[in-house]
Amino acid sequence: MNRIIFTLIFTFFFSNIYSQDIYVKLPKTENNCPTIIIEEYIIANKSAIGTTKELIDEIRVLKDQPNRKEHKFFNLTENGIIFVSLKKKTAFKTQSELNEFFGIEKNNGIYVNGYLIESSDYKIATECIMEIELVEPDSENKLEHKAINVWTLTKENRINGCERQNVN
Repeated sequence: MNRIIFTLIFTFFFSNIYSQDIYVKLPKTENNCPTIIIEEYIIANKSAIGTTKELIDEIRVLKDQPNRKEHKFFNLTENGIIFVSLKKKTAFKTQSELNEFFGIEKNNGIYVNGYLIESSDYKIATECIMEIELVEPDSENKLEHKAINVWTLTKENRINGCERQNVN
């Protein structure tokens, strides 16, 4: 009897170690572009950073998948995250402002580049909004309500992916 219990516990333990959280995303969301987060809570793209190094205070890169329970940005990490601190202010819209503008409930979930933003703390840099889609529920996406998908990627990046650059 002890042997059976030990085997069951051992099996459950190791199956949970190697299981990975899945990302909540819209169907056919495929890109290799990392998410850029400015000042810890503003989702952006590389245009918000600019081309001069003088505006950048700090850059940190997260390549590994963090723990969903401990990190609010977990669902945005499939392709890595670049955290940036800038010496300039970044204009943004909150998720509730975007929902309200499109006539959707303020607390409705918002997707960025196809990935659900799981925390209402995150905002989106206005200069980085390339396109906004209103996604209707259907059998493929299994949404319960209309949702907004904000694209911070250009159409070219969506199709061809992003250039990978080495960070020193």
